[in-house]
Amino acid sequence: MMPARHDKPRMIGVALGSGGARGWAHVGVLSRLRELGVPIHCVAGTSIGSIVGAVYATGRLDTLHELATQLDWRHAARLFLEVNLPRSGLFSGKNIMSLLKDIIPARQFSDLPLPLRIVATDLLCEKEVVFSSGNLFDAIRASIAIPGIFTPQRLRGRNLIDGGLVNPLPVSACRAMGADTVIAVDINLHTPEQPRKPLPHTAKHTHNATQPPDALTPLLERISASIPKLQGPIEATFKRWYAPQKKEADPLSIFDVLTRSFRLVENQLTRDGLAMTPPDILIQPAVGDIMTLEFHRGPEAIADGRAAVDECLPRLTPLIEAV
Repeated sequence: MMPARHDKPRMIGVALGSGGARGWAHVGVLSRLRELGVPIHCVAGTSIGSIVGAVYATGRLDTLHELATQLDWRHAARLFLEVNLPRSGLFSGKNIMSLLKDIIPARQFSDLPLPLRIVATDLLCEKEVVFSSGNLFDAIRASIAIPGIFTPQRLRGRNLIDGGLVNPLPVSACRAMGADTVIAVDINLHTPEQPRKPLPHTAKHTHNATQPPDALTPLLERISASIPKLQGPIEATFKRWYAPQKKEADPLSIFDVLTRSFRLVENQLTRDGLAMTPPDILIQPAVGDIMTLEFHRGPEAIADGRAAVDECLPRLTPLIEAV
């Protein structure tokens, strides 16, 4: 008799795509995958996917979930507030990176218990840069540098910007890590079929919240102390920029112009990437109606992420049964 055949154990990777505030859906996806018992052996992330990937790799997903469900637009605005506008972008990203350092305990890729790859773009060479070692926060800062919004990250003589310009859904990075089964999470191409009704939780935190989540409190206190006189005027200006169009005839804000233009590129590259390097399982939360900087819409995005996983249950079940 022939000996029983033992198939090689699967290495499952998750590719987390770019998309700004739509990336809160990644939290919902990963939470639901964890509940179902889907094993994840490696992660690759672009832009917001790099943040969620790093948090997941350090076991702090629940902290990010808490932040996403409590953040209102004022708290989100303060993450961007800066006294001096830099030359090569509207913001330096110092506040956001300070918050991430409070959340993510690892400092180097080598500190991570789970293999992680982070995708950025070399602006001058027009090439993809995949980080797998070195300082974790340098890599994240480069990967999230949306052109025009954040200044490029200067690193070893290179000007690095958002990885969404070259690889918004990093399936290829997962394959390069050795993953033979890739679950990709696209947060750009799928939009709700019907206009959504705001969740009660979302409305509560958007309009009535007065206390920031615990993870934000120290950072916001530092920001307030550094700009006590300018905080009000700057926040008012930011609110004017940040507010979405109420009517089609209204002029687009500077954020709308920059983020919508960038998204056009992201969407086309995502379609091209899915055709050239398709994942084994594609999860597409219906968050396409969430604008890039609407970070106060976390509860909606998380719920959509969880729902999208459940829609893929028939394809995920074999991965659970193989454990």
